[in-house]
Amino acid sequence: MVTGAPSLTRRAAGARALADVVIVVLRVVAVLLLVVSAVAGSQAAWSRWAVCFVGGDPPVDGLPADRAADWCLYLQDHLYDYTLPSDPWVPIADAAQREGVSLLALGAVVVLVSLTVVDRWYIWLLTVAAGGALGTMWVVTGLSTLLSGQAGEPVEADLTVPLAPLIWLMPWVTIGLAVLARRRGEADAAVRKPGTARDGRQLAVFWAAMTATQPFPEYFITLMMWPSHDSSPLEGFFRCTAVTVAAAAVALTLISPEGRSRLLPPPLRWVGRVTMRGLATVSDRLRRADTGPDPSMTKPW
Repeated sequence: MVTGAPSLTRRAAGARALADVVIVVLRVVAVLLLVVSAVAGSQAAWSRWAVCFVGGDPPVDGLPADRAADWCLYLQDHLYDYTLPSDPWVPIADAAQREGVSLLALGAVVVLVSLTVVDRWYIWLLTVAAGGALGTMWVVTGLSTLLSGQAGEPVEADLTVPLAPLIWLMPWVTIGLAVLARRRGEADAAVRKPGTARDGRQLAVFWAAMTATQPFPEYFITLMMWPSHDSSPLEGFFRCTAVTVAAAAVALTLISPEGRSRLLPPPLRWVGRVTMRGLATVSDRLRRADTGPDPSMTKPW
């Protein structure tokens, strides 16, 4: 018998319980910040695009009064973009300030959620590194946008240019994290503790939603949904919808598996199913690439 073993066991159990509490607290904060991000971002988008949906007065001066039917087209010009604005720029009310708050909250969320992933140390380290990079990108973008709105003119943060490559790289990273979360969740489906791999499917949806929130995926997807010569009127709203899906995914990790099906609305269930099918397709293709072609499908020459 090892002396002090019961004490060590109790300490380990206490440490695990404390870790579970920290994970729950961080994820609750993440959900609240996601709500803030979605609300502030939607308000910013509505400031610019309301005229495209409900009409009314334009949000800026100088548009031709006799061409009210074309105001929506005028506002699609990059001249009115409030995310990382550049000269020339026409501010729209406090849209840039609200957008900056939305992006800052989103950056904090990515870091918080990545810290709560409980897995093997190298997977945790990889997730935290990726989450930190994406979070930094959002924070720098949000800070520059917020300062521009407050100054009424474009203000470029010192790290904006060096971090520009992340805008191209991060969508692939978050897709990889989504696939990894799904595969790890399937491998460890028997685990039943908050923050562990049993949350794999929910975290996969979260990372997939984080992919959709990023500038280039949002830009091209919204252009396909509502074609435009510059910015689509769905820009901003699309990101906030993805943020809402991410909030639901993180919130579901705080609920027992038995209670999830009762609380999740049918539209979100459909989004989850579609996301998981897409990730399953990507995962299967990666697995085939690792193992090579199926011998039964090859023919001898």
